[in-house]
Amino acid sequence: MPESHVELIEDQIRTIVQLKSVRVAEFFKDFDRLRSGYVTGPQFRRCLKQSFEIVLPEGAEELLLQKYQDGGHGSDINYRRFADVIECAFRPDDLKADPKTQITEPTEFFGSDRSVRPLSPASQTKVDAIICKIAPYYKYHGIDLRNSYEDFDKHNIGVVTASQFERSFPRPPGLTDAEVSLIGRRYQDPGRAKLVNYFNFYRDVEADKGSLDDSLFETAPSSAYNIPRQETIDDELNTIFKKIQEAVHKNGIRTTEFFCDHDKLRKGIITENQFVCGLMLCAGKEASLTRGEVQKLVDFYKNGEGRVAYKPFCDRMENAFNDPHFEKNPQLEVYRPPRGALATSLVPLTDGEDQEVNRILEALQREVKKRRLMTFPTFKDFDRSKAYTRNITKDQFRRILDFLTLNVGDIDFKLLCKKFEGSISGDVNYPAFVQAIDKEFVGFIIDSEDSTHVERVPTPVRDNPIDISGVSFEEIMRAIRHQVLVNRLRVCEYFQDFDPLQERSIPKSQFRMGLSALGHHNLKDAEFEVLFLHYENPQKRGSVLWRNFEKDIDTVFTQVQPNLEKTPTSQVPPSKVFLIEKPGTIDWSTAPDETKRLIEGTLARMRQRVEQRRVMIKPCFQDFDLHNRGTVTRAQFRQCLTYLGLRASVEEMGALEAKYSNQMGFDYLLLLQDLQPSPEEELKYVKRLNELKLVNSKTVSLERNPLTDINDIMDKIKTKVIKEKIRVLEFMRDYDKLRSGRILKTVFRRSLDLAQLELQLSEVTVLEQAFEHPQKPDYVEYLRFSDEVESIFTLKNLEKAPLVTPVQFKPPAQVEQNVLSEDEQRMLLAVMGRLAERVYKTRMQLYPLFEDYDRVHNGSVSRSQFCRVMSGLDLGSLVSQREFLVLYKKFEVKVGYQNDVNYIAFCDMLYKMANMELFKP
Repeated sequence: MPESHVELIEDQIRTIVQLKSVRVAEFFKDFDRLRSGYVTGPQFRRCLKQSFEIVLPEGAEELLLQKYQDGGHGSDINYRRFADVIECAFRPDDLKADPKTQITEPTEFFGSDRSVRPLSPASQTKVDAIICKIAPYYKYHGIDLRNSYEDFDKHNIGVVTASQFERSFPRPPGLTDAEVSLIGRRYQDPGRAKLVNYFNFYRDVEADKGSLDDSLFETAPSSAYNIPRQETIDDELNTIFKKIQEAVHKNGIRTTEFFCDHDKLRKGIITENQFVCGLMLCAGKEASLTRGEVQKLVDFYKNGEGRVAYKPFCDRMENAFNDPHFEKNPQLEVYRPPRGALATSLVPLTDGEDQEVNRILEALQREVKKRRLMTFPTFKDFDRSKAYTRNITKDQFRRILDFLTLNVGDIDFKLLCKKFEGSISGDVNYPAFVQAIDKEFVGFIIDSEDSTHVERVPTPVRDNPIDISGVSFEEIMRAIRHQVLVNRLRVCEYFQDFDPLQERSIPKSQFRMGLSALGHHNLKDAEFEVLFLHYENPQKRGSVLWRNFEKDIDTVFTQVQPNLEKTPTSQVPPSKVFLIEKPGTIDWSTAPDETKRLIEGTLARMRQRVEQRRVMIKPCFQDFDLHNRGTVTRAQFRQCLTYLGLRASVEEMGALEAKYSNQMGFDYLLLLQDLQPSPEEELKYVKRLNELKLVNSKTVSLERNPLTDINDIMDKIKTKVIKEKIRVLEFMRDYDKLRSGRILKTVFRRSLDLAQLELQLSEVTVLEQAFEHPQKPDYVEYLRFSDEVESIFTLKNLEKAPLVTPVQFKPPAQVEQNVLSEDEQRMLLAVMGRLAERVYKTRMQLYPLFEDYDRVHNGSVSRSQFCRVMSGLDLGSLVSQREFLVLYKKFEVKVGYQNDVNYIAFCDMLYKMANMELFKP
């Protein structure tokens, strides 16, 4: 076939691939595990048939195979070049031709032939006119035809039934059913009856929409496009809206909840009767709506179907003083009514009535001011049953005026009721009345419209500099450290709330607030200025580095230095060095020597009396120290000494007061430290550390009969491995990521423990020395150790020596490993000779009695069971207690953690010495 026929086949495949929206190469990769870009001929045919559902004639398949065969790979097909040809839009290697002229497009969106049903020329012209008519409507409203049918086309094959096509057709205004049926017949699929190919219809509409000019709708289109109408609100309707908005805002009404129950599908529309009922329930009474006003609202929000759209109404009412999308425009200034603007206004009166009411109120105001009456609580007591509605009845109003002896005539009373009564309920607004007769009471405030926009007056700043020449920074820090230490305060808790972004810096004003909360509210301006200048942030003017301040203050508790926990022996300065004397304390170092001797003698006499009589001094002083300040007055000090029986002369009393007194009073805590000093606590950390080192240095060996010879240790390991079929290499290989054949000694010990070889510590040490790496003493050659252990099964590199006959390892019996001394060996032979002679004479069977105690048939019994069997066989009288111990030692076998006796080896040895055949009487 010619080359053009191959291109037609490729166009057919390209059409199907574009329909399925798939990548061609992805389906061939399953057959190309090495990603070489080539598959066999049968695999190529299979992929076309199964993955793309493409069935080509035999000759066409051969043409494709011949075109994409590569001589360098035999008969394999280059599927990558095939995928590039199918998926590419133009030929990138042809630089002479225009790429736009090379774009390869399928002849139809759905199949190689156009899948439309031919109509008559008149019907075809009518369908084209319908498409030209609906294309601008679809473009204006942004309608996508595929979204209308995707619920019916689950498999995305581009076809729906004729009824589904007509039901979901997005019908513009003026389009008849006959025209929709004509479009359905036009795009009916010829291969499948009663199915409409809506993909082809969507393609034609999109092509017509793309040819339209973008400036088509710069002017308003015709009314047939269903454009929302512009709302025209007259003054009467605007008044109704304002009245409802004020009622909704004042009473906190959620208008949507009164209508949504009628709208089950949440479409935003309800019937006229439902809208009227919901409106009267939510704001009918609060806004004083009449039937005519409600009907006017119904007419405004009614649509063409006779239903009412309540959603726009609710949005207008609830967003009267707010913006529904305020989060999208945070800088938007929302109008807020001033205070009192939405309050219920008083009933307007005539000029004459206003003058008469003002005269009555002035008289009542003078009476209230003269008698200093508290009028509002009396009125409020009558407003309990209705949760303070701020209204009372006229009878209650009259009763309260009589109770307060505010005499008002009947005519004046009617004028007051007319002035302060509500327009709906007819009750009296007593807060407004009380505010009118009592100037000190404020019931409500009415601001002007301009009051909400008044700019805030900036805080005046002092310009004159602060004199800090006589202020010491160290003295201020000492006072703060003393305050923090005595009260055990955490400095960070007073500043971290001002630094939410963890910038380690806060403003100057917030730093002073933190100092005030810390207990230094009486800090002078000069002292605060010194602190501010010392901790000022150089990168941010007007800010303080409070973290540095905290670091300097926290030195009263510990050293603020890095890695302090790693140096536990560092000397931390004692806390008492940060304590300062209380104001008014005398420097006793400058006192005369005579006064010092007088004080020492007095304290010595008092100390002796306290120790002899075991007097508790502190509770007596605490009875006078109610605020726990540690001080009492001088009179209380003398009273306590008299009560405790600590006599002192006037001169001695004055000397004591001079030494222990300050501005706060007599500091009895200092006196107690001298009279009853508490022993200083010794730092025992270093002492305890040395004791622990001494205890840990004394090691007690818990090993029992450890092996010292490497051959014996290897035999022990091999016996364990061959019995339990353990692969030692599996426990060590994971620690050697690079497969270097060596691991650390610590890891080697860990792997031996995981393998459960039951080696003792000294035995592991011998193994490490035997298999130690020659260049790296910290490593062990575990591969050499593993090969040595695995030699019990076979020899390594046996394939290189086929004539070698491997000898299988036989684990030695545990009885044979029990070694006796020469004296024990002679004693064993003697006792075994006596027993063999008795067995030979009586021809007794030894095994049955031992097997009765061997429930698990492991060939061993306990020592007590062995002794019992010997007594049952009348052999126990021939063996002494010492000889029993020798037998135990010779035939000892370890079963778990218990030492038993191997009776099989014992019986075999007896039969052998008695020259008797086994298992024969």
